[in-house]
Amino acid sequence: MHKKELFIIHNHKNFSGAARSLGETIENLKKKINFIIICPKGSSSNFFKSLNVKVLEVKFVPRFNHFKLGYYKGFRWMMLLRELYVFIYFFFFLKKLKLNFKSINHFHLNELELIIISPLLKFFFNSKITSHLRSTIENHKGKLRYKFLKFLSKKYIDKIVAIDNDCMKTSPNKKKSIVIYNGINKKNISVKKRTKKIITFGFVGNFIKRKGIYETLSVFKKISKKHAFKLICVGQNKSQNKIIEFFKFEKNFQKYLIENNISKNNKIQILPMTFDLKNFYSKIDIILFPGFMNAVGRPVIEAALIKKPSIIALNQYNNDTAMKNNCLIFKPGDLVSFEQKILYLLKNKSQINKIGLSAFKNAKKKFDINKNSNTFYKVMRGKFD
Repeated sequence: MHKKELFIIHNHKNFSGAARSLGETIENLKKKINFIIICPKGSSSNFFKSLNVKVLEVKFVPRFNHFKLGYYKGFRWMMLLRELYVFIYFFFFLKKLKLNFKSINHFHLNELELIIISPLLKFFFNSKITSHLRSTIENHKGKLRYKFLKFLSKKYIDKIVAIDNDCMKTSPNKKKSIVIYNGINKKNISVKKRTKKIITFGFVGNFIKRKGIYETLSVFKKISKKHAFKLICVGQNKSQNKIIEFFKFEKNFQKYLIENNISKNNKIQILPMTFDLKNFYSKIDIILFPGFMNAVGRPVIEAALIKKPSIIALNQYNNDTAMKNNCLIFKPGDLVSFEQKILYLLKNKSQINKIGLSAFKNAKKKFDINKNSNTFYKVMRGKFD
């Protein structure tokens, strides 16, 4: 069977759950699809290279952020100056790409914020364009921007792949959208049996404000005086662009650690990002997803598949991953509630296994890598209604 060629454009240079999710799909479908990844140079491009697929590294990729967290408001409108410059840069990149690849039949965007480049893709290649939707879109504020997304998706996008029903609800074009859950390859998160009795919490992700890392460290530092536990944080301090630095949209993570004596707290361990999380998952009992996205991230699913419960920053339970009895939730930013959920599991250790088992039963039905990758493959070939 002739292998389909698929150009995938990834949005961020820093490695994240979106890159890992795409990576597992690539590994599962490499025999059926010839993947070529366009990605900003950084830890994400290094990860894709480790999968032995062709990677075209660029300096930037244009984005249009209208997600519930991070949409343009106040000084964040200044970020559009960056996007205007990057849009021009990417125009010339595609012009050069056209010289090397006369014809490209299909582009896939790994996040819908890349939809801003869809007119350029159509202009140079007149190709089919599909997109993932991995974050919920702001559809109450910025009505004109949401209409702009609806216009672009109607005119240029052939199919939108939402990773869960929460994302699906905010899609700018529901008729063209389908839910395909992330697939998780369990061999990549196989764990050793824990022997230590001390309860260990885990955080994995970029060390940036929207991920809730500062709130996590603050709460655990507070309770460390009275309670026995271990907290392991694995991630990277995301490099900032000049606009973010100038307007101080992001904190300096290393400075925060020093000012708050985190490194002197023997119950809290900060580790660098790694592509292999087996050791991390082997050491923890509970995963934390305390960010401000009001969404369920990949670590929650990975933990569920190895029978480990999660504490998630979420306004309400959902019918995908954060179901009642499968996790504990608290409203994003509510540190009192966050602390209460942590203490509940510290004081009720039997609930850790009970909630973890319930999460596992749900996850194994929905996040099978073979089933979900096969559905994605059908969509990429245009054979799914």
